[in-house]
Amino acid sequence: MHFRVAFRLHFAAGMTRDGAGFTLVEVIVAAGLLITVAVGAAHLFGFTIAQNQVARQQLVMGLLASAKADELSAAIASGVIVSAAQETLVESGRPYLRRWQIAAVPGYAADALVVSVEVIDVTRRAPDVRLTTIRAAGGP
Repeated sequence: MHFRVAFRLHFAAGMTRDGAGFTLVEVIVAAGLLITVAVGAAHLFGFTIAQNQVARQQLVMGLLASAKADELSAAIASGVIVSAAQETLVESGRPYLRRWQIAAVPGYAADALVVSVEVIDVTRRAPDVRLTTIRAAGGP
């Protein structure tokens, strides 16, 4: 069907197909298809790069939360307990707000503590990361 329409258009416009190459209509259709595919691929590359940057930020934020949780766990083991605090730090060229809280676990013995660390991207380009764990006070 499409071939017949194209053939009629070529014949009506006086275009003949010989061994010398492609007609103008064929070249325009091929160029349009090529441009459409290229624009779609370029959009996909841009989206992929943006998602990789967010994933990299979340990895850094997770590492910051994990490092603080380890630090707080060591402090609890040595008997030093700070109930809540926050700090602003710059890592990989981006500012982050790191908050932590230590509290007793309701319904358990007084030596069970919940340690919660939250890392927030100040620029709001990535979702917040929260790490929570339960630790025995004074234990190894």
